[in-house]
Amino acid sequence: MALFDSEYGCAPLIEATAASADDKLMRIRSNRCLWSAPPAYSGRGRPKIHGQQFRLNDPQSWWSPEQTLESLEPKLGKIRLKKWDDLHFRGSPKHPMTLILVERLETVTGRLNSQPLWLVWVGMQMPSLAEIWQLYLRRFALEHWYRLAKQTLHWNVPKLSTPEQCERWSDLMPLLTWQLWLAKDLVTEIRLPQALVSD
Repeated sequence: MALFDSEYGCAPLIEATAASADDKLMRIRSNRCLWSAPPAYSGRGRPKIHGQQFRLNDPQSWWSPEQTLESLEPKLGKIRLKKWDDLHFRGSPKHPMTLILVERLETVTGRLNSQPLWLVWVGMQMPSLAEIWQLYLRRFALEHWYRLAKQTLHWNVPKLSTPEQCERWSDLMPLLTWQLWLAKDLVTEIRLPQALVSD
């Protein structure tokens, strides 16, 4: 499964990867508009490409979701999930997606506790609603790893001459990461005195 941040949640990516059999889960910005499937052809004029507009930041444009689920998560508290099937971007009408809304609620009042998370799924067999939103959380771990590889392990510092050298250097990054993780119990944190830190 490929996980994409909101900058990749767009019609050009859907079109460019349409021939790939990979499952894709991507975040989309809350100001995006999606469309439902067009109504059945009436026999007059050109067949419609789009159906009803679904504006993510306008609840008045939403229709009833196909599925709603609430759960109590140990770390996040009360979570409400909603799912709408067969939506598409304006620029990729032939590629239907499943839209998922993840809302974190206050346990007592039931009001929103943070900004909602909008996800779209494109693939063959979508995991259950209770599982799929947690799959996206893996992306945050990947982002931290990329930061570690670039800033601490100096992934992009060497000026290598050949693609083979670049691949070999990139192959070392996960190995170095695992070595650091396995050695974490062998290291003791030693904090410097405040006077030395300020100097």
